[in-house]
Amino acid sequence: MQGLSAGASRTQSLVDLDDAALCCNSVSKGEVFKLPPNLKAIVTDFPQEHIDPAINVEGMLGMELLEQFDVDFDFPKGRLRLYRPGTVGSVAKRDGLAKIEAVVVNETRLLGIRVVPASAPRDGDTIRAQPFLGVVDCGASFSVANSAAAPLLGLPALNDPSYKSAPQVTGMGVDGRPIVMPTANVRLSYVGNPVKDNTQGLAFEAPPSTWKPWDGVLLAVGDLPIFSNLLGDGKSPYQDPSGIIGLDILSQRRVVLEPSNGRQRKIYVG
Repeated sequence: MQGLSAGASRTQSLVDLDDAALCCNSVSKGEVFKLPPNLKAIVTDFPQEHIDPAINVEGMLGMELLEQFDVDFDFPKGRLRLYRPGTVGSVAKRDGLAKIEAVVVNETRLLGIRVVPASAPRDGDTIRAQPFLGVVDCGASFSVANSAAAPLLGLPALNDPSYKSAPQVTGMGVDGRPIVMPTANVRLSYVGNPVKDNTQGLAFEAPPSTWKPWDGVLLAVGDLPIFSNLLGDGKSPYQDPSGIIGLDILSQRRVVLEPSNGRQRKIYVG
């Protein structure tokens, strides 16, 4: 099995999980919640299992499992809730969550959203700014933008001397290969679907008026190989604006994924 990671691709063993289950907090004592059959897992060591010495992490759940449910990551309450597919929309509406249009990123099953800086100019119900594709990654500790996305955020080119004095961060994929990247303090928001207007200009649906952009984060800037491996065609370098939306952003709020409804998906955020 060719597995993708932030640093590179590598060949890894693939196994079937025929009888996997979850336990035990909200399940009666001695009972388990059986997961759907035909799940598969890559067998490998990964650096994230050693991040917190107090917690013995021995695995990572991916989109193959999550897309079989509507998934509620309630970070403020420390809860993970699994809903029957197609049912969480009413819960999100009841709780006043913002709805973000998302799309499936090719065969990886990851979800992508349109990301813009929080300072993007708003014109009524629209925002006129070029977004970049932000891949939602609950396994990433921090968020990243590639060099093509940097100018869309008002950041200098990756080779600009100003980055020499910026804080550095080391990214590490499941293959354990470190990649050092500079960072910049950025506050991000999102836009919805494209809209037509009389000027034929670039415009997208704006978030609801009650939406508050995410708090600022130290966004890493770098051209990770994962962008070409994940989004490219395998022949020429991938050079379009893109990024990874990691836990530094996602964990700020409650995040609900509706990943079980074709290629058009929705993400709800507190």
